[in-house]
Amino acid sequence: MFIMHQHALVVRLRTNIDHVDHIENFSRPDGAREGSIAYAAWKYTSSSTDSSPIDEERVSWLALAWDRQVQVAKLVKSKMIRHKDWKLDSAAVGVAWLNDQMLAVLNLKGQLCLFSKDGSELRRTIFILDGFVFDDSILYHTHFSNRFGNPERHFNNSVAVRGATVYILGPSFLTVSRLLPWKERIEALKMAGDWMGALDMAMKLYDGHTQGVVDLPRTVDSIRGAIMPYLVELLLSYIGYVFEYISIALSNHTGKGGATDGLIDADRSLLTQREEQYARVGGVAVEFCVHIGRNDILFDTVFSKFVAAQSGGIFLEVLEPYILKDMLGSLPPEIMQALVEHYSGKGWLQRVEQCILHMDISSLDFNQVVRLCREHGLYGALIYLFNQGLNDFRTPLEELLSVIQNATRKDATSTWSTECLFI
Repeated sequence: MFIMHQHALVVRLRTNIDHVDHIENFSRPDGAREGSIAYAAWKYTSSSTDSSPIDEERVSWLALAWDRQVQVAKLVKSKMIRHKDWKLDSAAVGVAWLNDQMLAVLNLKGQLCLFSKDGSELRRTIFILDGFVFDDSILYHTHFSNRFGNPERHFNNSVAVRGATVYILGPSFLTVSRLLPWKERIEALKMAGDWMGALDMAMKLYDGHTQGVVDLPRTVDSIRGAIMPYLVELLLSYIGYVFEYISIALSNHTGKGGATDGLIDADRSLLTQREEQYARVGGVAVEFCVHIGRNDILFDTVFSKFVAAQSGGIFLEVLEPYILKDMLGSLPPEIMQALVEHYSGKGWLQRVEQCILHMDISSLDFNQVVRLCREHGLYGALIYLFNQGLNDFRTPLEELLSVIQNATRKDATSTWSTECLFI
């Protein structure tokens, strides 16, 4: 490749043959400063169209940073294909590929900007160290002059990349800037106390949103397999952290090692705050587990932690809105029984019946749920179970008639006893 003031020429030199193939000519883009020269970076990749390595297609990506303009193209089978152009907010002084999806661009403001090859800005940071100025931070020369004969500063070969690390050569020192791996980024958010940010980033990675990440597989399924153990660990760490915080807060308030026996009468407001904290954690746990498809963790490990913290009822109440929104279509037998018993004790039978009406019958322990409905008089849910689960309309009708008859007999017996007593 040959770069001049007005053009950047891409050619191919044939081995052992005195011949040059002209491939592409890039003209200085409109708006680029007169006298500026492009900074270029190549990245070789291979994309396989079949399982055989013979069918691999060789692709070379070219990035040209020309003043405030960036041009990206790819070379496929001796043909240069323009991919994307975009503008910068400051003149470029260097460009380098991190991988075949991302490139780093340094500018005159002393900023290191990370872009996708489609022009989306992913990250931006300052590469000038504290106490230094721009000219101290990156090496340049003035061997070339512009068309007016004035020397131009050029920063060629002052930027290099290895893996996810960018090296910037200065007059007297080397600046190293590293793109943090995905796990270190989440850990950094945790250390800063931004647990919601950490969990949000984890869910985005699970969904395959990996722009700006260089240490994960390419396919979504492979990404999920690679990060799943850490996602579970992250959630449990969050729950443990908040539970410990709540315990310490209660301990400091009561002065009795966290005992809450006298707390209800002494400070009902603090008890309410405690319940709100547990409910908030429960909501986060439900949404996170549903999102990553790990309801087994939700109903086993997470529920056990709430029970150990004497907040199992709060956890069960948190489930209700997610069931009614059809985000939780089934519950394990032990959770189902605990839910019905808890709501029955609260006098919320109509609410638990609504929950059953939103559940996937095929995933429930049918006999257990029928038994619970009979024990607690949830006849609306009972009809739903037989109608939808077994296509049986007769059994619930017979059962309802039997209930009505028994109730009528009891009323009659009660009335007769009252009349006898009156006589």
